[in-house]
Amino acid sequence: MADEPIIRGINAHKTYNSGPMTVHALRGVNLEIPRGEMVAIMGPSGCGKTTLLNCFSGLDDLTSGDVQIEGVSLSGMDDDAKSRYRSRRMGFVFQSYNLLPVLTAAENVELPLLVAKAPAKDARRKALV
Repeated sequence: MADEPIIRGINAHKTYNSGPMTVHALRGVNLEIPRGEMVAIMGPSGCGKTTLLNCFSGLDDLTSGDVQIEGVSLSGMDDDAKSRYRSRRMGFVFQSYNLLPVLTAAENVELPLLVAKAPAKDARRKALV
């Protein structure tokens, strides 16, 4: 469906237990991101930005609620399927670059394309665009 959001969070909760304490990192997050939209996640340290990204990308599981990517629930995907999806369809830009220092900028861009089994010539061309 053309109006279907690319990402939808539905009553997303994430809690962590730290000894006797329970930390509520996400409390009932409802979020829809339309296709083609650029989104910046901002806030003070410790407010749940990294947890939100980890859960909404399938790197971590929600305690309750759901995340749907292109209408498909992440809870219905195993870890391999989530990993394949991330490598083919998802990207993050972090405040710190997280680049491999022994590679050039172009090689850092090219590397995930090669891991996704793109032909080397295509990966190089895309990295240089």
